[in-house]
Amino acid sequence: MSTATPATYAWLYEEFTDDVGETWLCTTFVRDITPREALRRIDVAPGPLGDSESGVAAYAAHGGTVLIDHGWSEIVYLKADELSMGTAAATVRATTSAHDFTYTENARLITTFSPYSYKFREGDDPDRLHQDVNALGLDLKTEDIEYPATPLPRALALAARATGVHLSPAQYATGPLIGPTDHLYP
Repeated sequence: MSTATPATYAWLYEEFTDDVGETWLCTTFVRDITPREALRRIDVAPGPLGDSESGVAAYAAHGGTVLIDHGWSEIVYLKADELSMGTAAATVRATTSAHDFTYTENARLITTFSPYSYKFREGDDPDRLHQDVNALGLDLKTEDIEYPATPLPRALALAARATGVHLSPAQYATGPLIGPTDHLYP
């Protein structure tokens, strides 16, 4: 079981947050598969990005792979079911229009919720990660006046805890296996 904290993933959150505080990050942590296998599962061939410069970067991480969308396609969010076949996947999506945490096992949605509203979680077993959600401060009570100061790093830490996959800054810096996603746009 991972003991990741919000501080563990503050660097990743900051990497995808601009100077005015807007974050655009769509990432999936997948247990026990390689970057090449992760790309294969979502029909992405390793290679240079196309004209749109949209693609998926797959990073080798301790315990599996971490995928990050480049561009605006949100492919790793849309393909979480395929990524979780025979294993587990946790996705954190933070865009201008949506903020989600989703955990799937073997293509089965276990739980999904906004890092801002755990109260409205859904899925086949929505309380499965409740202990880690509480430990990370994502379960706001109705009497809480403010959102947690760092909901997205908390959600990234939850993804690491749920899957047992950890991406370090050094692994991120070594570079990913990357492939274009122009052919996958929904």
